[in-house]
Amino acid sequence: MKLKYFFFIVFITVASSCEKTLDLSPLDSLSEASYFKTASDYQTFTNQFYFNLPDLNNGDDNSDISMATGFSSISNGSYAPAEASGTWNNNYKQIWQTSYLIGKVENSGALKNDVAVYGAEARFFRAFAHFNLLTNFGGIPIVDKALGVTSDDILFGARNTRAEVINFINAELDKAIAVLPDAAPADDGGRITKWAALALKARVNLFEGTWRKFQEGGTGANELLDKAIDATNQIFASNKFGLFDRRDVMGDSSYRFSFLLEGGRQTNPAGLTKADQKENILARRHDRDISASPTLNIGQGVLSPTRKLVDMFLCKDGLPIEKSPLFQGYAQIASEYKNRDPRMANDLLIPFQKYWLFTQPAYYRNWANPNSGGITFDIAFGILTQTGYSTHKMQQELAGPQGNDYPVFRLAEMYLIYAEAVFEKTESITDADLDKSINKLRDRVGMPHLTNVFVTANGLKMRDEIRRERTIELYVENFRYDDLRRWKTAEVEMPQAVRGIKWKGTEFETTAPWKDLTFNVGADGFIILEAASKRQFLPKHYLRPLPIRQILLNPQLKQNPGW
Repeated sequence: MKLKYFFFIVFITVASSCEKTLDLSPLDSLSEASYFKTASDYQTFTNQFYFNLPDLNNGDDNSDISMATGFSSISNGSYAPAEASGTWNNNYKQIWQTSYLIGKVENSGALKNDVAVYGAEARFFRAFAHFNLLTNFGGIPIVDKALGVTSDDILFGARNTRAEVINFINAELDKAIAVLPDAAPADDGGRITKWAALALKARVNLFEGTWRKFQEGGTGANELLDKAIDATNQIFASNKFGLFDRRDVMGDSSYRFSFLLEGGRQTNPAGLTKADQKENILARRHDRDISASPTLNIGQGVLSPTRKLVDMFLCKDGLPIEKSPLFQGYAQIASEYKNRDPRMANDLLIPFQKYWLFTQPAYYRNWANPNSGGITFDIAFGILTQTGYSTHKMQQELAGPQGNDYPVFRLAEMYLIYAEAVFEKTESITDADLDKSINKLRDRVGMPHLTNVFVTANGLKMRDEIRRERTIELYVENFRYDDLRRWKTAEVEMPQAVRGIKWKGTEFETTAPWKDLTFNVGADGFIILEAASKRQFLPKHYLRPLPIRQILLNPQLKQNPGW
């Protein structure tokens, strides 16, 4: 509505001028009349879209595997419809801008061949924005052109169906893939390639394929799962990407340091840089001097791992803790960390372990003297942790600003997408397909292979193990909440109590300074941070409520069920 008024005011202002030869081009800024004259103009306009790529945040606090101080209204289901939504506004803003650029590219005349790639990048971002809206709100109005004063059919139109939105996203990505390059320019790294578009296509179709299977009875699910499988197979066949595994020079810490690589200073024991990172298909690029990376301070009440996450880590024999003779129990403070998947020590701080942090000089890492400084993880409840556990993954160790990239799409996710999509098609997967996917992730941390014989012999369920692998590998990368919704397990998992360390019958109960603390402890001896009675996940929570203001502006936008 405001957009229409803007165009109307501009029209009246121009039409009311009696001077027909007046030059209306502004002297101190760019205007549409003077812009889009060169390929670099199109490139510069496209650059703004990259600031909307996903970045490091504490989104997993909205799920069941980590928690924040003060709790999360998303996690416990206490949120209500809001007047406005940043998710809605920001994604539609990007959709408007990308649609505008696509129109400019399509009408660029002699420049069309030179600027076609920027139109393809815009289609990628337009598809991504529609996907963000779909995952949150379900069917939403599709916008496939720049909006103007005659766009009432879109501005005040009804919601498209989920199927229509998915078809639109896939069509956009196919058009982008046909034009995007195999590699980003050497002097302009980080730009969208065809592989990034294929990675998004894989993520989109796994999400919607499993949503249809578990939420909508399965109609059309396999068709979408096939698209996810095909997209990942193309990425694998390219041989352009490889899992980061430098245990030869970093030992078991290789996995954690892979997320901390920078370009201009040493951030790891081997002195490796971003140039050594071949796992990222697309990264949100950061530079210390231009666009520093965000940080998550574990001392500021974010990402305290929950009992549920910690218990998901397998023992080194590949068995869950409830089945493995290697599990050392909870009696000693550090006993449960022994004989576990090495990713546990990469993702979590080990009790009494020295670590380094970016928050003050005494805690900085100095690679010239790598054992100096630092701080000991002493399980300070209310300061470093809420649950007794603390996140280590993606925690920077050097003085800010930071310059490490954030993986938007990495090869590990593609392996997980492939394995899940293959399994969900027929609810079976061959050992060969496991070796092609999940077992590559296990190889790089020295864990036993997942096989059908192993699953059967140990009374496991293949679906559970595939989902376990995904949750562990992608912790802190903000997938868990959406995964629970597409699997339709959120109604079971999310209302459960949020629990932390075992208190009763352990060293915590008898050792200073913890013995003097008071917690709500369950019958099984584990502390309870948020009781099940204070948590809910109702059918309406599978979709977010549409912003109230949008419904008032456009009565054809019907609210999601239950809201």
